[in-house]
Amino acid sequence: MRYANQISLGFLCLWLCSCASPAAEKIEAATVLEACFSYHDPNNEWPSWAGEYVVIEPRLRSAGRRSEVVLDPSAGVFEIERAYGADIIRRTFSSSGHQAYLNGQVITDTALINQHRLTSERSEGHRQFYTLMLGMPVSLKGRYRLLSPMAIPMQWKGYEVYKVEMEVEDAPIATHWELFVDSKNYRLRAYRLLPEDGVGEYLMLDQEMEVRGMKWPRVKHWYASENDEYLGSDLILSVSAIDD
Repeated sequence: MRYANQISLGFLCLWLCSCASPAAEKIEAATVLEACFSYHDPNNEWPSWAGEYVVIEPRLRSAGRRSEVVLDPSAGVFEIERAYGADIIRRTFSSSGHQAYLNGQVITDTALINQHRLTSERSEGHRQFYTLMLGMPVSLKGRYRLLSPMAIPMQWKGYEVYKVEMEVEDAPIATHWELFVDSKNYRLRAYRLLPEDGVGEYLMLDQEMEVRGMKWPRVKHWYASENDEYLGSDLILSVSAIDD
């Protein structure tokens, strides 16, 4: 009887091991990232993609925004147009440099530039933010350094994921990032931004959309890391390639 119990216990252990979550397996962070890149951009379209998109960005602590964005990263082209009350502000980067427009007129007056925060440095922040966020996670290629060689298996907001910690060069908000990659299909489920002077925020990704074979989240929900307080969302209304 004792022997039979030992056999039963052995089979139970084997069954439990066979049912273990894939996220329990040890795996290198670089391997997880490459699989994540392949899931979201299997044909490597992002480096040559150029297009336009419209996004609304409602926030609890500030007025809702609607941004119209033009991107052509390979050519260094970026444009963003947004309404601020009765004013329409457009920021552009091209081969000829940076330009800012107020209600259709080029702004060169220093007082107006300062009043409306139209400096090239602030516009560069917009370019970094909107380019990086739209192309996630493949827009990280070439600008990150892994902080740990191994991915960390864990549960995150109901998902079995691998956590990948990295430092992102010249990233907006924070350079310390954590990516949460689904252990079943390597889809990016969320990422967290950890600034040195604050508790940080994380983004939950929802409503996957396909653009030229690339898989992007249509919706990003922002939360405070400290208490999971909902802060707002980014919702893509439309997207099209420039040559469509």
